[in-house]
Amino acid sequence: MTTQEYLCRHFARMGARVVVRGPRLRQRTKIAIDVGRDRSGEVFVIGCQDEVAIEVIDVQPRSHHLVLMVRDGTEKHKFLLGRDERHWFAAAVPGDSVRDVRTAITSLRPTEIEGREAIRQGEWFFVPEPGLNDKDAVILRNEPLSRGGGSKPHVCAQTMRKGGDAVMVCSRYPTGIAIGEYQKLIARNPEAR
Repeated sequence: MTTQEYLCRHFARMGARVVVRGPRLRQRTKIAIDVGRDRSGEVFVIGCQDEVAIEVIDVQPRSHHLVLMVRDGTEKHKFLLGRDERHWFAAAVPGDSVRDVRTAITSLRPTEIEGREAIRQGEWFFVPEPGLNDKDAVILRNEPLSRGGGSKPHVCAQTMRKGGDAVMVCSRYPTGIAIGEYQKLIARNPEAR
């Protein structure tokens, strides 16, 4: 059985499609997992070098998740692939303790929120703010949340910002630049707006 056939069988169990191909031209890692689109909808695209071995550790058809392990010599890398509210996703999972979907999901929960009630949206976790005065709260609606360059932003229905540093966003700095640095940039090059 080929790697493509093996993966297609397991991905079909969770209701997904997958395409395995060689590495892309500018791919810097031995394996890249992404979600693409074709005429039939979303599809997982796995680009890997020949020496990489891919193994499915666990599939949970009801929750539409699976854990993939990639072996590169003695190195092991694990990924949680699945469906969130609307789309398929792929996430690298840390540590050797991941052995199934449940432990993979648990490993993605930030240590900063241990023992606290949290609401998850994508890879973002939200915790209630104790002692929040409603008069101080400014509720932002449909706020985009992004990890930075190249990251697909999530949209949070309602959120509140407190503290932090104000930044300016421009085409050259899509993740933001401090206001002082932005003013220096504009002074040197007014076209940079």
